[in-house]
Amino acid sequence: MTGARPVLSVVIKAYNEEAKIARSIESALRVEAALGRAVEVVVADSVSADRTVEIACRYPVRVVQLAHPDERGCGVGVELGYQHAQGDFVYFLDGDMELFPDFVVSAMALLESDAAVGGVGGLVQDTRIANGIDRIRVNNKAVTRPGECQWLKGGGLYRRAAIESAGGYAADRNLKGYEEAELGMRLRAAGWKLVRLPQIAVTHTGHAAETWQLLARHWRSRRAMSGGVLLRSALGRRWLPEACGMLKHPLAVVLWWGLLLPLVLFAPDALRLPLLAGWAGMLVLVFALLLVRKRDLQHAFLSIVDWNYSALAILFGLFSRPLRPREAIAARLIRDTAAPPSV
Repeated sequence: MTGARPVLSVVIKAYNEEAKIARSIESALRVEAALGRAVEVVVADSVSADRTVEIACRYPVRVVQLAHPDERGCGVGVELGYQHAQGDFVYFLDGDMELFPDFVVSAMALLESDAAVGGVGGLVQDTRIANGIDRIRVNNKAVTRPGECQWLKGGGLYRRAAIESAGGYAADRNLKGYEEAELGMRLRAAGWKLVRLPQIAVTHTGHAAETWQLLARHWRSRRAMSGGVLLRSALGRRWLPEACGMLKHPLAVVLWWGLLLPLVLFAPDALRLPLLAGWAGMLVLVFALLLVRKRDLQHAFLSIVDWNYSALAILFGLFSRPLRPREAIAARLIRDTAAPPSV
């Protein structure tokens, strides 16, 4: 279907994915045959330092690369691809994922049969869980519940008209995480439904880094601060309570730590030690409840660590300097779809 205007764009955001990008692109290219309609693939690269771009250029895809490496982040990667996509429907895929064409067929059928649906996701099948953070995510079954949902974690297929009606941008470029959640909040606030089908949409080959390496990497890249950026972007918006609800655990930790200074400075001498003991006991109680509920010591311990880590990161993110989400992202077009693939 060369030359036909694409009905669907598959946007693949990538950063240092040389070991996985070929399989991701190939899975996206198979969608056209399954759908029987014109499909384009757009690879949005965040200035990879490996062979990701070289490998991507071997395929009949559009390759666009971020101009400024310091802008890297999940949000800017999604929005960069969206700004260069042409389809009336857009699927957002990570470079460490492989897409199931049959799922796209089902998702397109739902979008075209129900005009109230703005986005459709599916189930995510993890092929590698190398750290405790990913293990917690999988144990919490965040992307295994079909039906109408708040947001499409793990990627999804969206109606372009829905995105345009909800601000006109697919992802807030300021967000280095939570970009799917923020889009979901905007879409539902604009009156659109989001649906997760009981069908595998993608396989996901996660981080090879162990837990502490991953947390350190997220802090250096400022992805950890995304919770604070999300809250700041929600100020004055109708979805602020929902954003606070998503971050209820780290926000509760912020409040818990915030109680310490008044207890130390202002509690009567006779009550200070009992009150401090009660303050510390709250953490012990939460840990015990988590342990009972999850029946997993590592899960309970890492949850407490992650909530404290995220609480501190929220404070940094709240006071970061935002860019306007709808601004064109500086980038260079490395390869156009119409150009012959590299040999």
